[in-house]
Amino acid sequence: MQKVVEFKKKRFFGGIDIDALNQRVFELGQAGWQVKTITTATGVYGQITSVLLLIENNE
Repeated sequence: MQKVVEFKKKRFFGGIDIDALNQRVFELGQAGWQVKTITTATGVYGQITSVLLLIENNE
């Protein structure tokens, strides 16, 4: 089974919180999910608004 997860947590001064994203990826891995693709979603002026993860497990 595959699904898309959107990650929006930001740092205080802007930008995606990479440490929190890595923690989320680790948690998904512990739950049996494997990240297949990571891409960014951008706003009108090109700023990154979120990160999209395509994840998969063997169900």
